[in-house]
Amino acid sequence: MYTFFRAAWQNIRQTGSVMESSPVLTKRMTNIIQFQKPLSIVELGAGTGVMTKRILEKMSAASTLTSFEINPELYRQLTAVQDQRASHLNADVLRLPSYVPNDSADYILSGIPLANLDAGTKTQLLERCYEALKPGGFFIQFQYSLKDISAIRQRFPAVNYGFTLFNIPPAFIYYAQK
Repeated sequence: MYTFFRAAWQNIRQTGSVMESSPVLTKRMTNIIQFQKPLSIVELGAGTGVMTKRILEKMSAASTLTSFEINPELYRQLTAVQDQRASHLNADVLRLPSYVPNDSADYILSGIPLANLDAGTKTQLLERCYEALKPGGFFIQFQYSLKDISAIRQRFPAVNYGFTLFNIPPAFIYYAQK
């Protein structure tokens, strides 16, 4: 937790929060995933690996996880989460097409602070996520407001959302299907 707090102190616009995701938030973000099937899962803004660990605990042996984290300090901690099914990348999520082919991901889970991105970057990110997902795949994003629901709905035809008070701060979870 200290590593995440320090990274937030240094660049809150990049981390989006001073606290890691709560167990309740990680459970709510992953509750629609059909973990028993072989899946290709992508995680954006993996931080110190709180969500990464949850995904790895639940996913099948035939599944893969590709986690992106741009912050070098958080990335160093993320790499401590070792699993042969996982690959961790210290790369900008806008480089997603370099690592994840179009129509190949079943789920993309994101902790990227969309509210801190300019409109062009946000549109580009959502477009790249849409392209990476298989038809019927899900983009799952958490945020602390509903500010960007219209941007997500512009790219994804079906969007639902939930909410949890049990996170600091409380969070909305978008479930956007391709």
